[in-house]
Amino acid sequence: MTDSTLIPADSLKNQRQTLRHQRRLKAWQGVWRFLFLCGMTGGLIWSVSLPHWLIREKSQIKVLGNERLQTEQIQAMLDISYPQLIWKLPIHQLREKLESQPPLETVYMTRQLLPVEVTIMVTERQPVAEATMADQVGFIDDDGVWIPQTFYEQAKEKPSVKLKVLGLSQQSLTYWKSIYPLILNSPVEITVLDWRDPSNLILHTALGKVHCGTYLDREQFLEQLQGLGKLRQLSSAVAKERIIYIDLSKPDAPSVHLEDIAPKSD
Repeated sequence: MTDSTLIPADSLKNQRQTLRHQRRLKAWQGVWRFLFLCGMTGGLIWSVSLPHWLIREKSQIKVLGNERLQTEQIQAMLDISYPQLIWKLPIHQLREKLESQPPLETVYMTRQLLPVEVTIMVTERQPVAEATMADQVGFIDDDGVWIPQTFYEQAKEKPSVKLKVLGLSQQSLTYWKSIYPLILNSPVEITVLDWRDPSNLILHTALGKVHCGTYLDREQFLEQLQGLGKLRQLSSAVAKERIIYIDLSKPDAPSVHLEDIAPKSD
């Protein structure tokens, strides 16, 4: 065998040894990379579970924007137990829970790491009328959301409203958003809406009681209020004490029911 046949054999042997060495090196690199990632992951899991990432008490939950409700009331609405890892707090679900509460219109929540705390920014509904529904006293906002009075029993400020609604129902709630602006801009001041008899909406106004009959739609109610405006001078012609009620169930043919004047004795 000549030298020309021995050289290629040695070269192949060296190449195989080099490849084996490279494979072993890559294998060890993979092992170390895996161990490094495991260590990093374990360290991260360990660090986020440390006590200083805990929400330990409700004082770490800040509430902003609450005008009437107490901060403690809103914190209690969250209904969470302490301590809680800040990472595990279900912010989205907690926000939805708060927005389902009648006094709150909008809710925005954020969490902060340094210091560890949760911030809740709220916008409260603004009651425009006191309202009774199913023998329960509460309030109603301009969108027709009914708010039980119990929410304001511990409030730092109770709603102050001039308008009152009696006999509110789920059906009349659907009308409220469209008729409230009409009440607000009525040519004659309205202080009470009595809906206890669904077949006869009664308004308490500066002229006295007004019978509107069954509420049909916004257009008819607007026509009734316009007709009421035409009677603004009624009090100058008839003493208010004599007016039993004004009938506007037929807006195009209003009538005034008066008490009879007792004849003077000779």
